[in-house]
Amino acid sequence: MGLLQRAIETYDANTALIGVYRDGHEPLAPIGHILTSANIEITLNAQGEFLSARKVNNKEEPKILIPVTEESSGRTSGLAAHPLCDQLKYVANTNKEAHELYLTALRKWERSAYAHPFLTAISTYVRNGSVLKDLTKCGVLALEKGGGYDEKQMICWRVLGIPTEEPACWKNRNLFSAFESYYCSQLATRDMALCMLEGKTEPIALQHPKGIIPVNGNAKLISANDSSGFTYRGRFLDDGQAATVGYIASQKAHNALRWLASEQGVREFSGKRIFLCWNPAGKTLPRPMRRMRDADAAPLRKPSDYQEQLKSTLLSFRKDHQLQDTDCAVLVSFDAATTGRLAVTYYNEITLKTFLERIHDWDAHCCWLAGNYGIQAPNLLQLVDCAFGTQRNNFLETDDRIQRQHLQRLLNCKMNGGIFPLDILKALTQRASSPLAYDVLNWRKIVHAACAVLQKYRYDTKQGGNEMAWELDTNNRSFQYGRLLAVMERAEMDYYTKTNENRQTNAIKFMSEFRRRPFTVFERVNRQLERAYLDRIDAWQVRRYKQLVGEIINILRGFPENELNRQLEDLYLMGYELQRNAFFTKNDTTNHTEEE
Repeated sequence: MGLLQRAIETYDANTALIGVYRDGHEPLAPIGHILTSANIEITLNAQGEFLSARKVNNKEEPKILIPVTEESSGRTSGLAAHPLCDQLKYVANTNKEAHELYLTALRKWERSAYAHPFLTAISTYVRNGSVLKDLTKCGVLALEKGGGYDEKQMICWRVLGIPTEEPACWKNRNLFSAFESYYCSQLATRDMALCMLEGKTEPIALQHPKGIIPVNGNAKLISANDSSGFTYRGRFLDDGQAATVGYIASQKAHNALRWLASEQGVREFSGKRIFLCWNPAGKTLPRPMRRMRDADAAPLRKPSDYQEQLKSTLLSFRKDHQLQDTDCAVLVSFDAATTGRLAVTYYNEITLKTFLERIHDWDAHCCWLAGNYGIQAPNLLQLVDCAFGTQRNNFLETDDRIQRQHLQRLLNCKMNGGIFPLDILKALTQRASSPLAYDVLNWRKIVHAACAVLQKYRYDTKQGGNEMAWELDTNNRSFQYGRLLAVMERAEMDYYTKTNENRQTNAIKFMSEFRRRPFTVFERVNRQLERAYLDRIDAWQVRRYKQLVGEIINILRGFPENELNRQLEDLYLMGYELQRNAFFTKNDTTNHTEEE
């Protein structure tokens, strides 16, 4: 199935939420309705007499549902009236042509077999012609400097005194149903054709809704209004030969996508690109761009404990949300190069079993020890910021165009089980080897991300994947040089801790050069330590330093002499991190009796 079919399936599965307002959520729009912001609310009685009016606070009050026709929902500069709630120039007689269109649309619905008591009250009041006078008297409307009114202010209605009816027109489900039936009866006079989404004959949509992704303005997902340009590229004579979509199907699909795009639980933003992930039946899914393990869970430092907790988290998530292997996960991203056209930049639908397996595999291997937080899998956004972000005000920020491109690549890699992109890995390891370019906290984040990604890449290419469990005596030249870097850093830091100085160590200052010429830099930093620092720290710390250096050099002697000063592989970062972490665990590499 495709995106629009899944959207229709989602709409049909959530009919109980159509027109329902919930705190923190936008309502799912009924067929023939859109969500918009109101500016003025007018209250009438059942006889169409004015009672009160007020200004609507758009920042605090939710958007409202209003009935629309195909022509009015897609209007731009031309005139096309909504049949109930509309702008001031349509409701009041500030623009005669617009006002006549509004009265005609309202009267036509009022006189149909699908009328509603609200329509008589509103029609009576509007024909009375006192809208401007009443709004001015209430203080909700005033003349602007040019002498006119702001004609674009949206008017909505509240009708009191009709038993069993919700007074607010944007919450009245009987009113929603009446307009849906009325408008569908109007469309029944059109020529019928095959709907390519639902596979049945029905009235075809001539225009499709705009603004389904609000951050992209009025961009449309389906559009073919440029018959004189290059739209058809010589393949078709008219838009109907390209695709025919039924009005009902179009409304369901677009309203469902708009509703999903407003839900915090299914969306992620990167500039104007939006990523959605959902289950059509409405079941809650993990968010694929974030780590699965709860951030509030107790920090774990043993890889085996982390793997067990990750597996347990997934099992409890499946049980809590009653997820079945046959359920479906739909992933899609939207972006708009212009304000008129919306593009699907990524689409994937997979079984829930595969979806959860891919999330588990990613978090199980793309993870590393993150200081006091224990073992963690970085979020995809964190990986992109660490690889490509610019440091501003102590934060790493990535340009929107770069961010959305690489986020989509990582999401595709995660969901399709591909090999981690090598260029992102190289960007991370290069930055991790340049500590002087960032403040300490940001650099530490970059190092954690680089080690997590390096472990994931080695797992994908079948070179490893469980490096966190490596012993410190692992027989790898780059790994041992990484340990040596951490040992030199620790010795100098012991002195700064004693003197309460906040300085960067020489080992870290020379880290970039150490990667290229490790033995040369070791000799230089070791001389500095012996000359200026080892005599000023505790004796047990000196013994620990010399013991570890001797142990590492002894392992390095097992490699050919011509390789001692050769450029290091990225694995040196893992050796550095594991040795550094060993200094902060109870199982240190030396006896702590004197320290205690």
